[in-house]
Amino acid sequence: MVPRFNARIDGYPFNKSPTKSLPLHCVVESVSSLQATLNFDTRSPWKRRPNIETDSYVIIPAATPFCDIVTTALQRLGYSTEISNAARGSISIKNWKSLSLDAISDNPLVSVSDILGELTSVVTLKITILRNKPSQLAEIKDKLLKLLILQSHALLRSTGCPLDENSAQLSSP
Repeated sequence: MVPRFNARIDGYPFNKSPTKSLPLHCVVESVSSLQATLNFDTRSPWKRRPNIETDSYVIIPAATPFCDIVTTALQRLGYSTEISNAARGSISIKNWKSLSLDAISDNPLVSVSDILGELTSVVTLKITILRNKPSQLAEIKDKLLKLLILQSHALLRSTGCPLDENSAQLSSP
């Protein structure tokens, strides 16, 4: 006779241990107007596409209310509270169309683990943030700075100026 493993010791179900946090694929994109995201058509190559700022994983506490998933994700990615207040989120499962967070649950206090617990390997949280369109002068400055970095990277490093594309993005307003 083969002994069976008892998954319950002193009333504690070890096979159902609570998950403390969930890794979630998160894509943050910025647009100059929320209307632009509504009219975006992937079949039209001449339409301006959203700018993807972050494509990364974020660790979300499992007990986080689902209504706070966008603000929690943006906060953990280093975005300010002002940006997270104006952000919109949607959930995309593999190649399906994105589903607005408002359409997923009627109960705003249901936890992230209750909704996404088993789906974290196939789900992407897409967050759209509203950014003011840069002025032409700021756009020219950014393009010139990127050109300088591309053309003179070795010269900049040899003179002790460790300027790269990431630090150039941080210096932009």
